[in-house]
Amino acid sequence: MSLGEQIAESRKRTGLTQQELATRTSYSRSRVANHETGGRAIVKEDWPSYCAGLNDAEFTLELHSLATGGIYTPYLNGPLVEHHPASLAFLIRQQIKEAKEHMEQINFSKPFSVLSDSEIDHIEATIDELLDVQAAAQTLVIDLCSRLDGLSFNGQVKRWIGSRTAMGMIARRNY
Repeated sequence: MSLGEQIAESRKRTGLTQQELATRTSYSRSRVANHETGGRAIVKEDWPSYCAGLNDAEFTLELHSLATGGIYTPYLNGPLVEHHPASLAFLIRQQIKEAKEHMEQINFSKPFSVLSDSEIDHIEATIDELLDVQAAAQTLVIDLCSRLDGLSFNGQVKRWIGSRTAMGMIARRNY
């Protein structure tokens, strides 16, 4: 699916008209329409405007994927994922348990240079378990934000980054 088609899909998913999206992005309605249909190229400088205007977590993650060549934590939307908050919370607890069990078998004080092949394989499996936790938690956050009026994934992530930067957990960036 092209980026323009993703914008159109996201706009429809969020219940916006082309005019409403145009107002939110400070673009004309015709520019939005041309972006959606491929009549006008979407440049990277347009991405932040569309992320802010659409305020749609799935679209934000798709742009992250595009920007990084597919290196991102996806939204879990496969047929095996039940999107009820209690089901996602259960999935997260299950994933945390599995990751914890893997982590307990690793000697983190052992220098990496002397790890055996089987220890490295186990660390790789542990990383997979930790990424499962990350994806499940992110999916629950997205679903909660979409269900609660006044909350948005993009807004919550920005707020969280600000608070963690203030706590010294994230290095300050000067752009």
